[in-house]
This record gives sequence, structure tokens and C-alpha cells, in this order.
Amino acid sequence: MVTPTTGTPTSATEATNLYAAPEERSTLDREDFMKLFLAQLQYQDPMNPLDSAEMSSQMAQFNMVDLLYDNNAAMENLVKSDEMRTRLGAVNYLGLDVRYAGDRLPVGPDGPKAFDIELADPAAACTAVIRDGEGRVVRTLDLGALAPGKHPLAWDGADASGARVPEGDYRVSVQALDENGNELSVATWTTGTVDKVNYPESGLPRLTLAGGEEIGLDEIWMVGG
Repeated sequence: MVTPTTGTPTSATEATNLYAAPEERSTLDREDFMKLFLAQLQYQDPMNPLDSAEMSSQMAQFNMVDLLYDNNAAMENLVKSDEMRTRLGAVNYLGLDVRYAGDRLPVGPDGPKAFDIELADPAAACTAVIRDGEGRVVRTLDLGALAPGKHPLAWDGADASGARVPEGDYRVSVQALDENGNELSVATWTTGTVDKVNYPESGLPRLTLAGGEEIGLDEIWMVGG
């Protein structure tokens, strides 16, 4: 004999589970979509079943959802793969000179590193002042009139008396004036040698240069002197 069952909970736990508030969700995944579709088939009216056109339309929607999930997964894998290549490739910068925006000018055994001045507008007069690590002026260079664009700083590594300056980090400040004596905006591009590669928890690797300055990969303008 089969004993009929009722929907009455048999324990406090079952009662709690039965009347617990459903978990709030704002999206449906592919499994939810398939469950809804199968439930619709199971509980359809036998006297008025789904027609083939409607069923085909819903299957097409399911296939589209499935394709979107696969595409999203593929894109996520592609992004992760690209990030991994970037992180691994950063070690190739070790020991290389990189160009980036800054006013630091390292002087090594072979003299000053490459340094560029960039103007957006023509300058009637341009002056570069070079200071040592203590802020003392070691050389002032009259660069004359300069056209818009990048211009290398022509400094031989000597001070005002003609003596070679010690190795170390120097700072360059540039003043550019137009024909009316108005000050112009100037960008400076310097060079540093990559000493270490640092890997933050997120984002691009960062490069530590000889002298301790740190820059991001996205700050590099050029690789080489």
C-alpha cells in the first residue's frame, strides 16, 4: 500500500528551508535557461502544446546564450594570456635604456644619457638649467630659437668652467619663450637604465631604474638611448 505524502514539513529545519527567502540574483546563467526551457516543455498544456516555430525560436535563443558564454570565456582566457605575456616580457627590459617623460638626467662613465626637449609651439628663445643632486646649478645652456617638436639636449657633461661633472643624477629645467616673451609649455624626455622589474598584484609591471626611480611600462616612449 502506498502511503500518500503531504507538503507539510516534518522538522523545523525543513520548515526553515521551505520558507527561507530565495537567494537574490540579477542574472540567469545557461543552466537556469535550460531548466526554464525543460520546465516549460514538461508543464505545457497537452491540448495546446508549443508549436514548432516557438520551440525553434527558444532553442535559437538558448544557442545564442550558449555562444555568448563561450565567447566571454574565450575573451577572458585571451586577456589572461595577454597579461601573462606582458608580465613575462617585462624581464626583457632588464639592463636596457628606456626613454620616458621626466627631468632626471643621469651622468655615467660615458657621459650624460640622452635627453630631449619637446615644444608644441615655436620658441624664440630657450634656456636649459642643469642642477646637481644638491640643487646647485652646474651649467646653463642657451639653446636659442627652437621649432616645434623634439630636440636633443646637447650637453657634454661639463660644468660652467669646463670641468667634467661627477657621475650621478642631475635635473634639467627648461624655459622657452615665444617672440612676445610669453612662456611656453615644454615637455622633457629622459633616459634611464632598467635595474629591476616589479610585479604588483594587479596592473602592468613596473620598472625600477638605476638611481631608484620607478616607472610603468605604459610610461615608456622608446627603448634605447
